[in-house]
Amino acid sequence: MTDDLHNFFFYANTCHVCKSSGNESPIRKCSNCKMISYCSKEHQKQHWLQHKNICRVLAEMLDEHDKSNLLEGLRNVSMEEWVKAKMNLMLMASLKLKRKLLPYEEEMFKFPKACVVCHEVNSKSMTDCQMCPCASFCAEHQNDPGHAKICDMLNLCYDLDIASTVFIRNPPRNVVPYHTEMAYLPTSINGFIDLYVNEDKSALVSSDIQKPHISEYLTRSLTLLHAMERLEYTTGSEMTLHIIGANMIEVDGIELWETLLHWLPSLTKLNLVLVGPELDSNNEKTECNICDCCVEKGMKLYLETHGILYKDYVNSNSFVKPDIIVGYNLGIHECENIDSDMDSWSQSIRILPEQKCPFVLTSYTSEEAEKEHKRLCDILQRKVTWLCCEKNPFSSLRPHRDYETEGVYYQNQYIIIYRDLD
Repeated sequence: MTDDLHNFFFYANTCHVCKSSGNESPIRKCSNCKMISYCSKEHQKQHWLQHKNICRVLAEMLDEHDKSNLLEGLRNVSMEEWVKAKMNLMLMASLKLKRKLLPYEEEMFKFPKACVVCHEVNSKSMTDCQMCPCASFCAEHQNDPGHAKICDMLNLCYDLDIASTVFIRNPPRNVVPYHTEMAYLPTSINGFIDLYVNEDKSALVSSDIQKPHISEYLTRSLTLLHAMERLEYTTGSEMTLHIIGANMIEVDGIELWETLLHWLPSLTKLNLVLVGPELDSNNEKTECNICDCCVEKGMKLYLETHGILYKDYVNSNSFVKPDIIVGYNLGIHECENIDSDMDSWSQSIRILPEQKCPFVLTSYTSEEAEKEHKRLCDILQRKVTWLCCEKNPFSSLRPHRDYETEGVYYQNQYIIIYRDLD
């Protein structure tokens, strides 16, 4: 794996350079930092220029705490304490380095080598899972049945990460037929892909890998169509959609929103307004590329991006009233103190009822969905009624490792639909 690819991700039980596991060849931890492993001195040397600065900092932290492993002494603590300890160490390393950690460096803290049950980190007493590169077990917890339930999904995470280094990220080609009458979606995103998306037969990866990859592009537009079905929402010839808390994930594959022009018989003009502080601002409408048939029919897909908070967008000269507002995986519950300096959501949420339109909210898990709804009610200081709060049949099929639960999560796995927030 080339230098620019092996740093895309980190798995504790593989050589960081070639990604071989201990099942294939013996791997050894870096003797200095104890956080990263290699299958050979050659691969350790190959990665040294990229690793040396954080390695030095981690070694200093070991000396300061008089430990042989930064996470020792945490056996059998609660999951909440375990996560907090990992995040504190990650923050400390970032402060000492005087820079933001790279994604793979963050993963060294989020997914360290530790027993999946008790979080023992003494490697001499541990064995690794033979089926996936994510799990290790202490002598007391060999072959834990709890891990067996998610082992396949964790292995798929690994396979998808490996595939991402050879599989060019291209949005799937839109082959959705035009509907002259209202039609219902298939029952799931799986069914939609089977019906309407042509997999790349020449690709180096299997259908099992391609389908989760494709679903990452389709989940947002299909989730909205699903919500519109549940709302029995009728569109006119033009629709303006506000996507709040947006980031570059929403921008990637923006052309797949053309699906709505094909699916909704009356819609000829779709305005996408993405708002979020992580975006670059392009306040002017940009006309997106659409298929030749859409061009011939005079259809239009427009995009605006506003790199500001939603409350600031609503009060700006650029504001255009929405027909529907969507928030994908917002995490509005994550800040504990409403209206504190760290709370970037409360003022924006209070503006939503004024728009007098449906609001669609997604989250990674059912627990998060419940927390999101509770926080929404707390901010608005009243009980808000949803149309539904349920598992989303059009969530992504691509699992991601979850450092807080040590399981997996999926983009948009749960959905809450509100007719309005009045």
